[in-house]
Parts: sequence; structure tokens; C-alpha cells
Amino acid sequence: MNTISIEKAAPRDLPQIQKLIRDLSAFHGDEAQVTLEQLQALFFGDHAPALAFVARAPGGLVGYAGVLKKVQIHSARPGFDIQHLYVAERCRATGVGRALIAAVKDHAAAEGAKGVTIGTAPDNKTAQAAYRGMGLEEITDAGPRFWIGIEG
Repeated sequence: MNTISIEKAAPRDLPQIQKLIRDLSAFHGDEAQVTLEQLQALFFGDHAPALAFVARAPGGLVGYAGVLKKVQIHSARPGFDIQHLYVAERCRATGVGRALIAAVKDHAAAEGAKGVTIGTAPDNKTAQAAYRGMGLEEITDAGPRFWIGIEG
């Protein structure tokens, strides 16, 4: 897959990113609701809370990383969390996911972050094995997290 390039997403990529988000949601038995207008605001709006990196092949996008921008309040350092990492099935196990993670890591380092976090569903053993295989450090002491539901 040496004809694949990794780069920050551009607004022109939004329709293909939306399709990848739909594919990722379907993979997890969910249905994506996000609109192109919402993606525009998330990734390219004033004070956009997220950014995206794409894996571009001849003929279109074959993967993307959706990254939430955060701040560590105690240090005021930037933080980045890869909320979505998706690679089209035909391109899995070819280094595309690894290259997307590397691009996020390079961006985070340039912004002054100490690291990047990434999670996966508890039942996604394939992703967990891949991350371990990449040498990513597993966070086991992050503590329990809780959900506060909002009715309506």
C-alpha cells in the first residue's frame, strides 16, 4: 500500500469522512447521525474541538483518524485523544492505521503534548491486539469512568 499518503483532512474530504464514519458505526452495530454541516463545524469551524487525519489512496480515502483536542487543566498542556480510528477492510493490516496514529503523534508533539490517548470498545479484541502489537502503552490505572445521562 505504498501509494497511500497520510495528511490532515481538508474540507473537501468531508463527504468521504462521513462515509468512513458510517462504516465505523456500522462495524460497531450503530448508526452514524452526523451531518456534513456538523463535521464542518467539528473539524474546520471557529474553535473547532476536533481535527482529522486521512489516509488517501488513488480513488479516495481508505481511512481516517478523528481526534479530539483537549487541555490538561493542571498543566495547561494540550492533549489529544483519537476517538475514531478507521481503516477500510481491504487496507487493514497494511500499516495504514499505524501511519494514521504516527501522524497524530507527530502533530501532538508539535503542539507540545506529552502524549496521545486512544481507546477501543471492550469487545474489540482485534484493535486491542493491534495497539499492543504497535507497542502502545496500555493504561490500566485510569480509574473507572461514569456516565451521567441527560433525559430528553
